[in-house]
Amino acid sequence: MAVLAAACVRQLPAAPTPEPIAPPIATSAPAPAEGMGRLVVDVVDGPMPVYRVHMQPTAVAGDDGRVRYRFSEKPESFCLAAPCLLEVPSGNVLLAFPMIGKGQLETELVHVDPGTTVYRRSLSLYQDNTGALRTWGIVSTAVGGTATMTGAVLLPIGLGEDMDGMTTAGAITLGAGIAMLVFGIWAIRKDAPTYRPGSANHFSP
Repeated sequence: MAVLAAACVRQLPAAPTPEPIAPPIATSAPAPAEGMGRLVVDVVDGPMPVYRVHMQPTAVAGDDGRVRYRFSEKPESFCLAAPCLLEVPSGNVLLAFPMIGKGQLETELVHVDPGTTVYRRSLSLYQDNTGALRTWGIVSTAVGGTATMTGAVLLPIGLGEDMDGMTTAGAITLGAGIAMLVFGIWAIRKDAPTYRPGSANHFSP
């Protein structure tokens, strides 16, 4: 139950789409060279670091003796504080942004058009302000689940053997277990961490 509770995160609606406001760097730089694209990356939440992600191959020997390759993401610092300017051949580029409230990166595939474009992003937000309600929910769910299973075993035996004491005990245990289980699940959901996805706007200045 504790493992399930840890995985329970409420997802909120995505952040509002950033307004198409180009930072000064987007209009002050000269036009890119022929066949190149210039991407200006800006972060609505402030001067946050931005990373460029490369796919790093790792050789893996198979059981048949043939070598195969497994690719993993390798983020490299693009700039320490957005806005940043990236000039690359037009095509796709993989960028990574920090998630507010959690020490991990989120990757985004961005298409770089010929000329100059601006990619403004609102970062994703993770909040874990859980307290006593969540703790009680975990305990109640665990105890309620055990009581429900116990009552579900005792009640049929009592009814089948015409044993009033066991029937009563099974009914009470089952009812109480279900009530605790319902309360526990509600409490875990009510006091769960929240995740708000980010959003982006890609436009020409």
